Formats: sequence, structure tokens, C-alpha cells
Amino acid sequence: MSQQSSLAAARADNFYYPPEWTPKQEEDLQKKKEAEPVLVQLQRVSDARHSDDCALHKALQAQLRSQKKRVAEEEFASSKMGLGIRLLPTTKEDACIAAHVKFSSRFEKNRKDKRASINAASIFPESFFNKKHLELEDKRRKISVAAAYNLLSGGLKPSSWL
Repeated sequence: MSQQSSLAAARADNFYYPPEWTPKQEEDLQKKKEAEPVLVQLQRVSDARHSDDCALHKALQAQLRSQKKRVAEEEFASSKMGLGIRLLPTTKEDACIAAHVKFSSRFEKNRKDKRASINAASIFPESFFNKKHLELEDKRRKISVAAAYNLLSGGLKPSSWL
């Protein structure tokens, strides 16, 4: 009972409501809020968010944690690929451009030939290896397997053999 009486006393003293407020005004305030432009409402939400330092700090900490997590994932992925640098995130445009890039077959062939000659070359002076041996290996590499198969199976014969 004492709580009800103190509540009634507080209402009588206008502790809960300002003196000029009446219950009917609550409906008027609601209508006024609905009629306000969106920008005013957004401004109020923004002011409320930034006026509370604790909430602002929590939001910034959450943003920082998510950013650190994303950076750690990117570094893990780049270290897994053997890269020592951070890469930009991939986009659809990058994938499209990479799909349309064509390397010339001559470039690939030259690269393979150079790699093969490096692997076939001796680490010792040329007195240990015969130059003819290297030339024969180069010729063997240049022979097309499909053409050799056709020649052996009797498919096509070069005009110089006729």
C-alpha cells in the first residue's frame, strides 16, 4: 500500500510527468513523430547513438575485432599460398579479366625448352659432356609425339621421303 500511495504522491507532485503533460498529449506526440521527415528521425537516432559513449565504444571495439579477424584470415591465406605480402580482396572484375588473359603458346614453349635445357645441362665443364649429346636431346624434345606416331603408324609420310 505504501508503494501505491507513494506512486500517487509522485504523480500528484508531477514527478513522472511534466506539469503541462496530459495523457491525451501522448497520442499527439506519437502523431507528431510519425509526421516528422525521415532525415530528422535519422538525426535523432544518430544523436542517441553518439551521445552514449559506452555504446559507441562497444560498437568501435566490435568493428575493430571483426577487422582484425578478417586481416588474420587474409594473412593465413597468403601464408598458405607462400606469399609474404597482403593481397587485395578478389573481385568479379578481376576473375573476369584473368579468365580472358591468354598467354602465347610460343612463350610457354620457349619457357619449357629453356627449363629442359637447364635441367639437361651438366654442372661440370663441357669436357665431360659431348655437344652432340645435348643436340640430340634438343632434337628429341622438339619431336612432336603425335607426328611421330602418325609417321610410325603409316598415317602421313613427308614429301621428302617419296
